Amino acid sequence: MAKKIAVIGLGHFGFQLAVELTEKGAEVLAVDDDMGRLEDIQDKVTHAVRLDAREEKALRNQGIDEFDAVVVAIGDDFEATLMTVAALQNLKAKRIIVRATTEIHERILKHLGVKEVILPAVEAAMRLANSLLFEKVVDSFSLSSDFTIMEVNAPPLFHGKSVAEAEFASRYRVTLVTIKRREEYTGFLGIGKHERDRILGIPEPDLTIERGDILVVFGSKKDIELMLSA
Repeated sequence: MAKKIAVIGLGHFGFQLAVELTEKGAEVLAVDDDMGRLEDIQDKVTHAVRLDAREEKALRNQGIDEFDAVVVAIGDDFEATLMTVAALQNLKAKRIIVRATTEIHERILKHLGVKEVILPAVEAAMRLANSLLFEKVVDSFSLSSDFTIMEVNAPPLFHGKSVAEAEFASRYRVTLVTIKRREEYTGFLGIGKHERDRILGIPEPDLTIERGDILVVFGSKKDIELMLSA
């Protein structure tokens, strides 16, 4: 059964999130009080509704308590965010995820009992910083202030070595989660050559690391940086 997710606030972040969730098979209710935004998204999501999310009755009429999750992505109007969160809490929404624009807003929301608060701008800045400072970093996802999951280009030191020989854990205190490998394939009816990334699953100790591989690793930022500089 498809997950039911409501996205309240259709600015750039909320719009993209709602569309992405729909494309991945979720049943999405997109909510905003701006008719123009709703017209732009109505053909891209399951349902698009114009309402004032600060009004508890309006949310109740949409059966918001039956959704698997509600994402509040209102953005700069923090007062509206707080009022929407209060209404959702009163309706006992199953899971409330709120976008904050500042760390102060994040602290206030957590003080009010919101367990899941995201700071998209901060996360984007951290990813950009990693990609600028460390050439081998393809992408990253911070799990805490200390630990992260990174996609990194396999350093030349590892080319031709097996996973066991690379000694990720014993030498670098880093866990290799998986490997993404670029492969070439023939298009439909044998027409054209194309490339795609193939996930190799849980790496076996005897799997050889090749040039061009992307290593998905977990560890502290410091340890991963030391591995990349080795």
